[in-house]
Amino acid sequence: MIPAAVLDEYLDDLLVAAPPPMQMHVPASAPAPAPARAAAAAIVALPPVVDAIAAPASTAGAPPPPAARPARLPASTPAPRAAIAVEPDVPLQHRRAADRSSRWLRLRCASQAYGLELLKVQEVVLPTPLLPLRGTPLAMLGVMNLRGQVVPVMDLGVHLGQLAQVASAATRIVVLEEKGETLGLLVSAVEDVVNLTDQQIEAPDATRVGRIHSDLFRGIARQSGDPVILLDASELLAPGAGTQR
Repeated sequence: MIPAAVLDEYLDDLLVAAPPPMQMHVPASAPAPAPARAAAAAIVALPPVVDAIAAPASTAGAPPPPAARPARLPASTPAPRAAIAVEPDVPLQHRRAADRSSRWLRLRCASQAYGLELLKVQEVVLPTPLLPLRGTPLAMLGVMNLRGQVVPVMDLGVHLGQLAQVASAATRIVVLEEKGETLGLLVSAVEDVVNLTDQQIEAPDATRVGRIHSDLFRGIARQSGDPVILLDASELLAPGAGTQR
């Protein structure tokens, strides 16, 4: 065994020979690592965001640059006005009359063309068997059954002073209706529907249409073909309309 005195002496030698512990010390003037320097440079290089946002507010009251101002007309130049396409030489009442139009059903009795206002035409049907009535005018042919409705039918040609209609494949019955009153008109043919302006209709007092009573027709329309005599449907529907005139 090693004596205790020898062991104590050996331990004392070890403690004396051991160097002091190393201490890390970084001088105050030592440069920072490369990543830290890059981050610091990025922070310094940032633009002054607060100043950039606040800058427009400080110039809010300043006038806009000359290029941004709207152009102004000289004081001597009047403001432009919208052009109105009005013919100065055409009276206003004539322009309004030319704009108004109505639709008419054109038909024929023999060779003469007539017109009835389409608003008062209920329908156009083929001739059907008629039930004669006693004591009626010559123009009144009888009554027909129109889907359960009894409708008197008269020969329009006879009513206007012409000969009786000759039955053919073109013969039709024009049914008029106004305020609950109905009447069928036997005609030679139904042609078409035409649009007529007020200027295309000649006034009744300026026309000469033979034996037709002035209260029965509305006027005469002159188109490319034959003149069309316009009849008043209300007069045809009036009581006693079947009396020969």
